[in-house]
Amino acid sequence: MFTDPDTPQDLVTPCPVSTSDLQKQKYEQELAGPSKFDPHEIRLSEAGQCPRRQTLRALGFVPTPPTLREMAIFETGHLAEERITALWEQRYPGQTEREVLVQTEFGVGHIDLWVPPAARLVECKTTTEKRLKDLPLSSHVAQVTMYLHFWGNARQATAEISYLIKETGEIHSYPVTYDRQYARELIVGLMEVQAAIQLTREPVPIPDDYQATQYPCAWYTPQGLRRCGFWDYCWGAHVTTMAEKKDVVAVVPPLTADLAEYARIRQQQQALKAQSDLLDVRRDALEAGFVDILTSRQATVLRAGDVSVKHTLMPGRITTRIQDAIADGVVSEAAIKPYLKIGQPSHRWTVQKPAKKAHSKKGDSHK
Repeated sequence: MFTDPDTPQDLVTPCPVSTSDLQKQKYEQELAGPSKFDPHEIRLSEAGQCPRRQTLRALGFVPTPPTLREMAIFETGHLAEERITALWEQRYPGQTEREVLVQTEFGVGHIDLWVPPAARLVECKTTTEKRLKDLPLSSHVAQVTMYLHFWGNARQATAEISYLIKETGEIHSYPVTYDRQYARELIVGLMEVQAAIQLTREPVPIPDDYQATQYPCAWYTPQGLRRCGFWDYCWGAHVTTMAEKKDVVAVVPPLTADLAEYARIRQQQQALKAQSDLLDVRRDALEAGFVDILTSRQATVLRAGDVSVKHTLMPGRITTRIQDAIADGVVSEAAIKPYLKIGQPSHRWTVQKPAKKAHSKKGDSHK
């Protein structure tokens, strides 16, 4: 703990926790407690999104709990809502409403912000700069379209989706114009979800164009692959352990498409690697000739037209051959053990193709 040397020590109170500890405790309590939403209800915010996920949750399937990091990301959405609300509150003091309930025969929704004097419905979101070109996201447009259909149109509301850019704090707003035909399509989707929940009591099938390793089932982030909380219920059923080999997992459609795609990617990479190796050989030969020319002229740059190539001689890396030092008795294994660092395990993937069967020659006998 840091203490100011000028502060009397009897005024310093040791703190047993940090702010990050308090955040972690808050999220753990939220995970342990009941959800503020009824998991068995259809949510208007998911209109136009994965119908299978909606039916799985409503039928009582329990998703994989979110990580603490995912909960922190979700909470930034509330911070964005507060920032955006503050701007409207400054314009219309005491006249804004948050979390406005929208009840329908299909399910419920909660409008982030309603500004009665402006008859403005505002949906608040967060995003990153690299996604600016994709805004507004279709799933968010679907959500606001449902809010207008079931609630806003009766109040002559206009609507917008406002995105808080995480890196800069800027806010970008996109108007949403009500589209009756699109609203009908979304309602048909809600009806199908409702029928699966109330009549068949079975989750709807996985949409034909979904893949186990693509959004919305899974997506890549700088921290690694993230998956939908219901991933196991959708894709785990498509793998079975083969009886003859305990370490082999056989997959059936539609996961076979992922394996085929992976094999194609590896094949393409190997072809590119072969081309790259040939280019490396030619580059090395060119560089060797350049070094001879520059050394003989005591220069560092070659120029031809508007192309300049600079050569810099880098010092060699210093390495210590520990195994040789141990073998020569200079140092013992026990002495260096405290300084050894073992890296994280890495993954190695090998695409295996079935071995070609040997064709028997005419006249061969088999016993």
